[in-house]
Amino acid sequence: MRARVGATVRILSPPPSLVIDALDALVEHLPDVAGAFVVGLDLRDVSIDWTAVDAAGTTFAGCRVGLTDEHLLRAQGAVVLPPLDALGFDPYRARLYSIDDLMAGYVPGRPETTLDARIGEIARLAPTPLRSLARGMHDACIDAALVRFLHAAAGPVVGIMGSHSNPRGDELYRAVAELGRRLTREGFVVATGGGPGLMEAANLGAWLAHPPDDALAAAISRLAEAPDYRADPARFLEAALDVRARWPHGGVSLGVPTWIYVDEPVNQFATHVAKYFENSIRENGLLAIALGGVVFMPGGSGTAQEIFTDAAQNDYSMYEARRPMIFLGTADDPDMCTLVVALEAIARRRGWADLIRVVDDGEAAVNALRELVPAGAVPPGWPLRRRRS
Repeated sequence: MRARVGATVRILSPPPSLVIDALDALVEHLPDVAGAFVVGLDLRDVSIDWTAVDAAGTTFAGCRVGLTDEHLLRAQGAVVLPPLDALGFDPYRARLYSIDDLMAGYVPGRPETTLDARIGEIARLAPTPLRSLARGMHDACIDAALVRFLHAAAGPVVGIMGSHSNPRGDELYRAVAELGRRLTREGFVVATGGGPGLMEAANLGAWLAHPPDDALAAAISRLAEAPDYRADPARFLEAALDVRARWPHGGVSLGVPTWIYVDEPVNQFATHVAKYFENSIRENGLLAIALGGVVFMPGGSGTAQEIFTDAAQNDYSMYEARRPMIFLGTADDPDMCTLVVALEAIARRRGWADLIRVVDDGEAAVNALRELVPAGAVPPGWPLRRRRS
């Protein structure tokens, strides 16, 4: 996802030139598939003259290829990676997960039957060389798919960070859901850690950006019947499925979770999910892709870590441009106030204190983001109040 250029890490460097995961798409691009990433195709009974194909630098990942054809491809300069079916997950993903992908195999009332939960159990297994290699390949493929998502995003990506433990329906949950809806309606793309609590609230708001205003209140009311996943995981999940069934066509948003938190349920309201095995890649990557800025809510040590990780990225201008850091609902939280004071002192020394805002409500947060969003985070044609150079 990231390529080092001098002292700056470019997030939106060009994605892989061509990703092919369907046979008709492969045939369409023949004979020139040089540099492509070809995923999961069964090519054993397909009549292709590989000697006439330009496959230099092409990767055939998880494809089934006859032995003679494999030798021809390797002679052409292709890389052939064998299928790894026995692992319980696909290490060669061509795209981000959808909620339906992660819910595959679900038996109603049994959250442990989902693909997400099954991979979570695999993530608990002791590492072996093959498992470690496959997990690394999986996360690299998710990285590449995430870059493609960012290139196609209709607006600047804004990260929303806060506690995973806020129960559904509490005051801050409602405020963050309204913020997610407002941001999506304003043309931003909401990104969260893909978990429960305030992360779910932000993705929920984005999901319900297009139905009438009263849909969000009705959805939260239904979700609040199962406020805490730890008390009853099955009820918690079923409430979310009910909401999705009532409003099945959600607004676009991103979740970036990790299987290190295997007890956390699938966030049902992120339309695109970049789920990783390695938490360190996920933590840095989530903040790095939020080129439009980050909104922080009160949280625990995890949120504090995210604040200063984001501050370090801004301080060293690591990712193309410094991004706004907006603090919502933190004025009455002594711990968060202390963190903001320390952050402002760092930012003043380095000349970016103007990017820090403490706001009282979602409207003020959106206004601050629109004012401060870096020009480099804005797709062509996206409306701005003011561009930052």
